[in-house]
Amino acid sequence: MKKQIHEMLDSIQERETMNLMDGSELLVGELTPEEKERILKLALSRIKKEREEQNQLPLGIKTGKNKRWKILAAAVAAVLVFASTAVAAEVFQWDHRISAYLEINQDNSALLEGSGMNPNVQIEQNGVTIKAIQTLGDANNIYVLFEVTVPEGITLGPNSRFDGLIVEFSGKEEPTGMGYSCDFLDDGSDEDNKGTMLLSLHANKDINRKVIKVRFGDLLHYEPAQGDYVIDVPGNWELKWQLNYQDNSLQYHVNQDLIIHGETVKVNRVDISPIAVNVHISGNYFKKFDLIPPDFKGDLIRISAITLKDGTVLTPEDAFGWGSSIHGNKYVLNMQMKKLLDVKKVQSITLNETQILLAGK
Repeated sequence: MKKQIHEMLDSIQERETMNLMDGSELLVGELTPEEKERILKLALSRIKKEREEQNQLPLGIKTGKNKRWKILAAAVAAVLVFASTAVAAEVFQWDHRISAYLEINQDNSALLEGSGMNPNVQIEQNGVTIKAIQTLGDANNIYVLFEVTVPEGITLGPNSRFDGLIVEFSGKEEPTGMGYSCDFLDDGSDEDNKGTMLLSLHANKDINRKVIKVRFGDLLHYEPAQGDYVIDVPGNWELKWQLNYQDNSLQYHVNQDLIIHGETVKVNRVDISPIAVNVHISGNYFKKFDLIPPDFKGDLIRISAITLKDGTVLTPEDAFGWGSSIHGNKYVLNMQMKKLLDVKKVQSITLNETQILLAGK
């Protein structure tokens, strides 16, 4: 009996290990009920197969019915123990396109534990299908991966885009300021009717656990001969789903003064997540600035450096982009990183020329 149980567990572990090699990660905590059910079904399927094989044996070498059921019960119990201790269970597999974009790998994927979800919502209209495949986010930032299929004869590539992209959130305390873009990724083939888009968004308020709605207008492509975009497929497409993922940010309440243009404002909080740095600042100066911006070039406040505990200094060159938002006396900065940050290894950030120490707070 022990031999059969261990063989089944070895088979499950081997399968999960192969999944890991394909880009998924090992479980580091306790399984959810859904994950336990998945592994349980896998075990029962294996047991059923072995019972069917056993029933085809000649009568003289069959084991007794009671013994078979004891093996079944013991195996199921063993699998649940195996699952609960998380020896090797697949919990979430990052899409290879997001993995490539953010350089997610076996060594750093644990930083993103729980921060992704698979919406699996889609819309089809006028022969165009848009499907939301996967999201990765924190409190103020999100990436959304879309797959697009268009009618035969139309090709999708980096020169394609949807007109009039609009992103909205509904729920308590909706964002009052956002910046976003959604572009087709280069998938190595511009000669087919399938494409991948990545939406990148930052907001001045928490977007997690809110309903996100993404609306796309006419499908276009750039025509060099005309020097403009032309319509491939007219229409409107809308996707909507509930965001629900884990925000892996570390929050630092710093309450440090910052001088800008001779005015004093307060750096209230710095949030460091694996994908972005978010800075929350307040001061009456922002109301004046928003009404009558002074005549100057450049950013009002920028994250000029992120210093790690090992001395590594990251600059805006290490970010995909950054943005800011003013609402009343509140100012929020966002900077989305090209590579994942280990939030526990950040020593400080620098705003303009002022260092904000985070370690030890």
